Amino acid sequence: MSDTTPPDVPVFNCVVIVSPRDAEGQVSARAAELSGMEGRGKSEREALSQVVAQFKDFVSRRYAAGDEIPWLQPPLTPQPGEQQRFIAVHL
Repeated sequence: MSDTTPPDVPVFNCVVIVSPRDAEGQVSARAAELSGMEGRGKSEREALSQVVAQFKDFVSRRYAAGDEIPWLQPPLTPQPGEQQRFIAVHL
């Protein structure tokens, strides 16, 4: 066993709003707390993975640079028929 302590890994909650399938059978998702992050796919998992990848890239760059993260205040809220997901993102 090593005597070194692992470095702290920042963790952020990525709040995502998921829409039901559209007429084409596609699921849409969007970040609730950051503007412009959206995903679309054949499954909820596919749509979520697109949003999470954008979230992780954006937040990690801002965090590394010491820049403020422009969280939406208040965050977006689900509309009727939509669901909200909370995903822990380790940078």
